[in-house]
Amino acid sequence: MNMTLPLKKAVDHPYFGLVCFIALCFVLPRYGLAATMLGCALVLTACVSVNSDRFRSRSGSLTAALCLVAAIWTAAAVLVWLSL
Repeated sequence: MNMTLPLKKAVDHPYFGLVCFIALCFVLPRYGLAATMLGCALVLTACVSVNSDRFRSRSGSLTAALCLVAAIWTAAAVLVWLSL
């Protein structure tokens, strides 16, 4: 019996949101702003890639969601570069 959860089921699970909230609000800020930004970018990327239907516009385009993901990764990369 295979007990592993696929990524879609794991992201759709209600505890995923709870774990992300606790990690992003309480755990990662202890390691600095760069860790928090990277965590936010990772969570947003996972959610957009797994649940792409939820992020589509009325016309069916993912352009806005992909631009948001690219912007948050760019901001995280700049923040990490500036912190070095």
